[in-house]
Amino acid sequence: MMTELPFAPLSPRLRRSSTIATELRRLISSGQLNPGDQLPTEATLCRQFGVSRTTLREAIQMLRTSGLLDVTPGRGSFIRTPELSQLLGDLSLTAPALRCNNADICHVRTVLQRDVLSRLMRLQPNQRGELHAFTLNRQATPQENAETESNWHLHMARLSGSMMTHILLQTLLALESQERIKRFMNPDEVMRTIQTQMRINAALVDGDHALAERVLVQYLNPSAPQAMAQPATSQAA
Repeated sequence: MMTELPFAPLSPRLRRSSTIATELRRLISSGQLNPGDQLPTEATLCRQFGVSRTTLREAIQMLRTSGLLDVTPGRGSFIRTPELSQLLGDLSLTAPALRCNNADICHVRTVLQRDVLSRLMRLQPNQRGELHAFTLNRQATPQENAETESNWHLHMARLSGSMMTHILLQTLLALESQERIKRFMNPDEVMRTIQTQMRINAALVDGDHALAERVLVQYLNPSAPQAMAQPATSQAA
């Protein structure tokens, strides 16, 4: 159990319970909090986030409703493995109205793509090497690079063998398409993505799952503290 959470500063423009829920989702998707881990006590979290118990309990209820927490009276709150059906349900409520929160999309993508990386480890190195064909090009247009990056992520999902993951990831990438095009108008962002792709692809070919996951999580969560990119400590001896 963690006594102190490495959380990012809360946004003053958003409802604090929603911001806390988003921050806890980030810790879960990044591996800072793992299934089975117990959250710190209410008193500890209230002190660390600087909020009342009422506000904290609203945030906890959001995560409980999303299927990310099991709350046991007298014992505390425990992280649980997200259910794909629940993630799909949450997405279906927001996507049609185009009100998707970027942090929520990032959370779902991180959960999905960490699972994809684990599945890729079952393949032969030459199969994982196919991902080198989807590297961005500094001479390409932002639209072309956005499509190439999308195809890179989708090819990982195809190789992993999970059709459901591929479909859901395709939906999430479509929701972010305009944002990615804007991102690749910046030459520095193109270079950062190329370097990230090279590191992840090389780690996958070498069978270094921990490195591939660490780099991918940091890439998907660029505004989060660097600490989140550290590999999770195994619970088993």
